[in-house]
Amino acid sequence: MQKKIKVKLNYTPNDVGSFLGVHHNTIKNWIKGKQVVAFQTVGGHYRVPRREVVRLIKNRGLSVPEELQGPMGLVYVVDDDELIRVAMEDALSDDYEVYAFSSGFEALMQIGRLKPDLLVLDIFMPGIDGFAMIKKLRQDDKLYNLKVIGMSGKDVSAEEAEKAGFDEFYKKEQGLDNIVEAVKRHLGTGR
Repeated sequence: MQKKIKVKLNYTPNDVGSFLGVHHNTIKNWIKGKQVVAFQTVGGHYRVPRREVVRLIKNRGLSVPEELQGPMGLVYVVDDDELIRVAMEDALSDDYEVYAFSSGFEALMQIGRLKPDLLVLDIFMPGIDGFAMIKKLRQDDKLYNLKVIGMSGKDVSAEEAEKAGFDEFYKKEQGLDNIVEAVKRHLGTGR
């Protein structure tokens, strides 16, 4: 009998092994051999994102347990305004895994770790702004195709943002619903 595993965003090698019917050391070896996307906690423990667990289960021809079903899109929201970050997380978290960052630098440090499916990016932030960040993303072969939706409360035209490399652009004063709808258009909702 398989034990009930609590629904969460990231799973331990023990959890993943239980889903797949293999020993947790096998999962750790797959992680070390880069056959499984994972990251290490500050304490050095491996964690496997939910979407990667689902991929592994499907690749083995197993049925996906109910607690793992649903949308698998991973969205990064990058904005120095905490209210915008919280509002975007609230609007998207029912359908996607959402990680929010207060700076472009912080997000860039994490992008290689979990490889998001879509990025919602404020253009004007202290430090690395959205224009500098999109330039770095579009120069990286592994991240070139990452969907990036730009937003700004300042005077930027959609043409200017799209020319810089953004897939879409919205002004914050138009409300966040347009951005949420754009995310759903790109990733679907799984419902």
